[in-house]
Amino acid sequence: MILRKIKFLNKNNINMNRLEHYWGKYYPQFVVTSYWLLGLTNNFAYVIMLSAAHDILSDHNSNSTDLPKHNSTNRFDCNELSTGAILLADILPGIAIKLVAPFFVHKIKYWKRVVVVILTNSASFLLVSLTPSNLKPLIFLGVMAASFSSSFGEITFLSLSTLYIRTLSITGWASGTGAAGLIGSFGYAALTSLGLSPSSTILLMLFIPVLMALSYIALPTVDFARSRIYSELDTDSEERDKDQTESENNAGSINNGSLKDKFKLLPPLLKFMIPLFLVYFAEYFINQGLFELLYFKNSFIKEHKLQYRWYNVMYQLAVFVSRSSIKWIKIKFLPIFPILQIINIFVFLSHIYLDYFPSIWIVFLLIFWEGLLGGGCYVKY
Repeated sequence: MILRKIKFLNKNNINMNRLEHYWGKYYPQFVVTSYWLLGLTNNFAYVIMLSAAHDILSDHNSNSTDLPKHNSTNRFDCNELSTGAILLADILPGIAIKLVAPFFVHKIKYWKRVVVVILTNSASFLLVSLTPSNLKPLIFLGVMAASFSSSFGEITFLSLSTLYIRTLSITGWASGTGAAGLIGSFGYAALTSLGLSPSSTILLMLFIPVLMALSYIALPTVDFARSRIYSELDTDSEERDKDQTESENNAGSINNGSLKDKFKLLPPLLKFMIPLFLVYFAEYFINQGLFELLYFKNSFIKEHKLQYRWYNVMYQLAVFVSRSSIKWIKIKFLPIFPILQIINIFVFLSHIYLDYFPSIWIVFLLIFWEGLLGGGCYVKY
């Protein structure tokens, strides 16, 4: 019954003639814009949960007038539960679905996958924003729903992108996911700084799954995309059929290989996997483990939770800048990324123990540097 009501996502229920007219006239624009918005909306909930981690773990109800209860026994003003707990809830379900999805996801139609992504995305915002702060397990379930939605959406939309012109779909997706980090963190920090409560701010984000649905509807159908590509090919049909047969045979040989054969493909990839792992381990260790310990009582940003939010904005800004400008900056010695990022860990840890940074601006600069390294490593590797 539910699927029937939301089956509007199935392209067969739309006025195809009118849409195909616009698709034919503005095909590149539709693909790039749709994939940009899909990338933005897919990663938005994930970013919001990390940006709101300090607020989510706060013991007081965001809509009440009670003062928050923190650990007042030291200068760190911490929540009882570390924001790293939010990180685990925001990552582990995604890792799990990425491990098991390749075994069954190809059997599910794309529009049904998108329905699942939209429903779990919506559930994440509703659960986190409407659940009382004393029901932590239910709040964590909402964070896990955001993780599932983001990872399952990534699997779905990236596999779908191969059916379009990749220079259009992947470009839009990469830019949209990068923008999600900046827009999500800045939007959350800005709205809460203007006086909107964290719960109301997260609830307001329900427009995101609606935007995702509209973006998917606006995306040209696979059949339309294929017909357009074939019509623009300069090669004759015989050569095209030959190439298609060869590609299918190659794909079949890979998919039919034994587990042992697939593991043999792993060692050459380790030179990419290990540096990426080290960089992101260092990043998340800093962002979710150390950010909440970087508290400046005499800063121009007085409240601890506001400082935490703007730390995330600074990080996402740097990642966006780095991903956008890396094509003009050539770095050949790629191991420099994990080396510098691990050094950042010790710099932050040394300040936490020794308290020698005179100003919060030094932390902002270091976080920006951390984000530049993370974004650069993502693009270069």
